[in-house]
Amino acid sequence: MGKFDIERRKYPRYDTELKVYFQVKYDIKTRVEFEVVESIHPDDVAHKYSGLCNNVSAEGLCFASKKRLEKGDILLIEVYEPAVKNPVRMEGHVRWSERLPGDDEKEGAFHTGVQLISVGNKLVSDSVYFDKKYKVMWSAVLESLFGTFAAIKK
Repeated sequence: MGKFDIERRKYPRYDTELKVYFQVKYDIKTRVEFEVVESIHPDDVAHKYSGLCNNVSAEGLCFASKKRLEKGDILLIEVYEPAVKNPVRMEGHVRWSERLPGDDEKEGAFHTGVQLISVGNKLVSDSVYFDKKYKVMWSAVLESLFGTFAAIKK
């Protein structure tokens, strides 16, 4: 039974189509080069990849990209909203990454689920709250991308 057969989500997902750029904060290459040459900053070594975020929740997001990631990889993520110059910066860890169903082996497209640790300088786990008026779970993740729930209901 695959991941898509069982609903394991803690919070509802909201569909999106947002451009994301990400890099693996501590991949093996970065660790080795950083330890050997201490003057190299990890952000200078890690490669940036692009993807398309297709849904987001109070504590996580899912995106498609050509990069296969490993469970536990720590990612630095930039999410770009339409008509906004500065990206929303997030950090999270990969919960799962698998080839998209029906994907051509040569193209190599993967779906990746990320549990977010922080948005900007806010801890995601400390920001989740229940909006009593609208009866919905909300967080710094959703607020940084959509604004308040009241704003998107208009």
